[in-house]
Amino acid sequence: MLKGWRLPIAGVVVVGAAAAAAPQLGLSDYGQTIPLFILFVLFVGALQLLEWLKDRRRRR
Repeated sequence: MLKGWRLPIAGVVVVGAAAAAAPQLGLSDYGQTIPLFILFVLFVGALQLLEWLKDRRRRR
């Protein structure tokens, strides 16, 4: 899935910048972008947790 930590962190930074820039450009409002950003962070966190559990199970 997402090996390492660089890709998830870069994804969170890019999506966070888009969530902050979209209301400034008049594309959307903060009421829509912030919850979607939070949902994305939770999704990436869940993927990282699944990867950690898979690696942990393989070591046994």
